[in-house]
Amino acid sequence: MSRNSPRDAGVILVNVLVALALGAAIIVLMFTSQENLMDRTRRAAAATQAEALALGAEASMVAALRRDMEQAPDIDHYAENWALAAQEEVVLATGRFSITVMDVRGRLDLNALSLGGLAQQLVFARLTTSLGLPDRVATTVTDALVRGGPVRSLSDIAGLDPAERAKLDPYVSLLATRGALNVNTAEQTVLAAVLGSASSARQLIKLRERKGFLTKSDLAEAGVILLGGVGFTSDAFDIISRAEVDGTTVTLNSRLLRQTGLGVREVLVTGRWYGMSIGALPAVVSP
Repeated sequence: MSRNSPRDAGVILVNVLVALALGAAIIVLMFTSQENLMDRTRRAAAATQAEALALGAEASMVAALRRDMEQAPDIDHYAENWALAAQEEVVLATGRFSITVMDVRGRLDLNALSLGGLAQQLVFARLTTSLGLPDRVATTVTDALVRGGPVRSLSDIAGLDPAERAKLDPYVSLLATRGALNVNTAEQTVLAAVLGSASSARQLIKLRERKGFLTKSDLAEAGVILLGGVGFTSDAFDIISRAEVDGTTVTLNSRLLRQTGLGVREVLVTGRWYGMSIGALPAVVSP
C-alpha cells in the first residue's frame, strides 16, 4: 500500500481550498443576486407608486381646469383656483411631492409665424431684440416656419445654437392649435413685444399685480388698444408633477388642452413625457 507524497498532499489541499473558495463564492453570489433582486423589486414598486402619485396630480389639475370652464369661462389668471391647486414641494412619509402649472398661452406662439403674417413677424423681431439676440435669430426662425410649417420643438429649427434656444425658451411656445396670447399670464417681456411699448407693458403688469387680473376696461383706461391675437383666457396648460417614493423620483410633464364643442366642455391630455431618477430630483423634462 503506497502513501501519498508530500507533493500529492499539497495538491489535494490546494484542490480542497479551491473547492471551498468556489463554494463560498457561489454562496456570496447567491446572496448578492438575491439582494440585487430585492433591491430592483423595491425600486420598481417605488417607481410604480411615484407614477401613480404623478398621474393623480395630473387628474386633479384636469378636474380643476374643467371646473374653471364652468365657473369662470371668460378669464384666466394665476389667482384662480386652477392655479392655486398647484402644490409646492411637500415632504411625505415616503419622499417628496410637487405640482406646478403654466399657462402656455402666456408665451408667444412661434408656430403662428408659419402663417406668414407681418404682424407676428414684427412682434417676434421685437422679442428677440429685447432678449439681446442677434437679428439673424428672428430671420432664421421665421424662414424655417414659413417654409416648413409648424414644429414641436425649438430643436427642430436648424440654425439656432443651444444658448439661443435657452434664451428663447422661457418666452415662447410651439402649439398645434391657434389661440390668443393671455395678457393675464404673459410676462412683461412678451407683453412689451406684443404691444410694442415697454412702458405700457410695465403699467399693465403693475395693475395686474395689484388687482390679480386684467380686463378689457383696464386696457382701455391704460390707453392700450386690444390687438388681434390678444385675449384674457387660455386653453393650453403645461403641468409638471414630481413624486419621490423611497428615493425613486418620477417626473411627469403633461400638456392639457381645454375645448368646447356642441355644448360639451372638456379637458384633454394631449401629451405626456416621463422622466425617472434614483436619488435627487431630476431636471424638468421639456415637452
